[in-house]
Amino acid sequence: MARASAIKLAMANLIESIVPNDQTTASDTFRYLDAGSIDYEAMPDRVFVIKLASQPQRIEINNCDTYQVGYDIQFFYAASQSGIEDRIADDTEMVSSKVERLFETVGGVMRVDIDPAGLVEISDSTIVSVFSVLIKYQLDSTVVNN
Repeated sequence: MARASAIKLAMANLIESIVPNDQTTASDTFRYLDAGSIDYEAMPDRVFVIKLASQPQRIEINNCDTYQVGYDIQFFYAASQSGIEDRIADDTEMVSSKVERLFETVGGVMRVDIDPAGLVEISDSTIVSVFSVLIKYQLDSTVVNN
């Protein structure tokens, strides 16, 4: 059984554990930033944020503990790097396959759908790769039984 906040943290930890194919240095890794107000134009390469896109919602009429929650994941890339499109494409494949299998490591997670939502150039130096994630899960019994 799970809670949306625990699922978000598990997803962040899972993404941070991915080792990119084309690291330029040992510190070229995925880094989670849990921040509300941030300067998006000054984000380092491969930093990501996870934002709540839709509140947890009960989805089963006959089962009071089945919920779904939506998140947007935003990955920031330095636009001036050579081969940036290939880096984004390779990272997309790795992140998608890992996040889709979140149910293997997080109890209560039943299904994860991750869809690319596009690329956004937010400045001359920063590209954001955006994903929409919808997670179906069984709510923690401490909430259902209260």
